[in-house]
Formats: sequence, structure tokens, C-alpha cells
Amino acid sequence: MKTNVCAVILFFLPAISIFAADDALQQGPPSVISDSGAGFDTLAGDLPGVVVAKLKPYLVIGDIYVPQGKTVIIEAGAVFLFKSFTAMHVSGTLLARGLKDKPVVFTSENDREYNRASAVDPAPFDWNGIFIHEEGVGSQLAYCAVMYAVEGVTSLTKFIRLSPCLFLHNGRANCIIEGKPQAVTDQPFEYALLASDPSLKGIQLAVLKDPQKASRTIIRSSGIAAGAAGCLMAIIWAGKFNVSSRVFNDMSRIEQGNLAHNSNASWNNARLNKNRDEAALLTGCGVALIGAVGIGWSFSF
Repeated sequence: MKTNVCAVILFFLPAISIFAADDALQQGPPSVISDSGAGFDTLAGDLPGVVVAKLKPYLVIGDIYVPQGKTVIIEAGAVFLFKSFTAMHVSGTLLARGLKDKPVVFTSENDREYNRASAVDPAPFDWNGIFIHEEGVGSQLAYCAVMYAVEGVTSLTKFIRLSPCLFLHNGRANCIIEGKPQAVTDQPFEYALLASDPSLKGIQLAVLKDPQKASRTIIRSSGIAAGAAGCLMAIIWAGKFNVSSRVFNDMSRIEQGNLAHNSNASWNNARLNKNRDEAALLTGCGVALIGAVGIGWSFSF
């Protein structure tokens, strides 16, 4: 009888092991980030073109970068939890587009408001901060919160926009622009270098490039090219039309000497030249108008 019981146990042991393993897989690995049983996505290195806002924050485990020549958009509601000694470096264009009710948050991994499983209190100097390098011209942070960093935002270029941003519990400084600490309180802070600022002269602003939709950029670039080509064509043919029109009008004068000096063939040739130059002039104006309409339309969708 004992032998039969042992045989039954040995027979069902593999099945019991399978069900136990399956139950463990359903429960998932233990998480040190959230008390809901699901860990956060981790980030390190170059950021993608669009950082999507998710239900849970991103955990930054190594320095993250906006590379030179690249635009990175951060959606409203995205939250970044930075581990110790990590930072964000911006050498391209950063567009952190938060909303009043859905800000973009940059904070410590110990911030219990976003990481309830943290066993450590957040504190200033928990992470290094956001560094905007000289090449980061045009970067914008709208409705963003930067908290518990060594230095909240340090920008080596003044051509950025903060509109508005909240800086709280940062260690050495909240916001430094071109080496100058800004007067930041615990209230939302705004900074923008206006386009009318004389120091903007000579600075290329990427007003035509739209990182959200490539088709807009293509239409705007094509519109500029068409507008420039059309204007140049119109200018050239306007001069030619002025000459050919004057020649045709001179040949069309009803005077005995003029009629005797010019043949019917000469008059027809002058008329054809005038009509050709007029058609080319109108074509140039039309191409320039199409380019202008295309540029305007690209800002409407």
C-alpha cells in the first residue's frame, strides 16, 4: 500500500511543479519600484524621438541624452525617477511639453509621491539634474517639475524657454543660465528669450522644422523653395516683359513711318515675344503664390 501511495505521488509531482511554476510566473518578479507588482521601464543612453507618457514612471538608471542634431519630445504626464549620480544631457532640442494638469516630472527615485515603495526619504542632491549644452538652442520645458537634484536646470545657452517650471528641494541651485543663477522661488518660474532680443541676431532658429510631423517640414521646405524660385522667375521675366511690351507698343503705333519701317512679320514676332514674357511672368507669380499658400497650410493641420 505504501508503495502504491509513493507511486501516485511520484506520478503527480511533475504536474504539481508545473502548476507552481505557472503561478509564480503569473505573480511576476518582486518589484522595488512599485507596490502594484509591476516594475517601471528603465532608461539610459540616447532618448527616442518621442518619450510616451505611461501609467508608471520611467526609472533612469544611467545618464540619458538628447543627441546633437536630434529633437526629443516628452509627452505630458511623463515622470522620470533618477537614480543617484544620473542626469539628463541635452545637446539637441528638448521639447518637454507638459500641461497644467499633466506636468512632466523629473525627480528622485526616492520621491514617495511617485514611488511609494521607496524605503528612503528623498533629499536634495539625490541626482545630478538637467544639463542643456551650448548646442541645445531652442529647447523648451513647459509645465515641468524638477525636484531633489544637485542643480535643477543648468543651461550653457540662453536661447531656451521655461514656461512655466516648478523647482523644489534642489541642492546647490534651481536654475542656472549661462553661469547666472536665476531668482527662483517655490512658485512656478518662467524664462524666455524674446525673438526681439538683439542678441538673437545671427542665431539660427529652427522655426520651419516640425518634429511631430515630417510632412509639415517637407511642405514648409518645399513651399520656401517654390516661393524663392517663383519670385526669382517673376523678377527675371518682369524685366523681359517690360522690354518686349515696350517694343510691341512702339511697333503698334499707327504712323506712316512706323508702318513703312516694320513689316507684318516683325509686328507678329514682337507680339509673340510680349505674350511669352507675360506668360512666364504670370507663371513665376503663380509658383511663388503656391509656395506661400503651402507654407501657410502646413501650420493649419
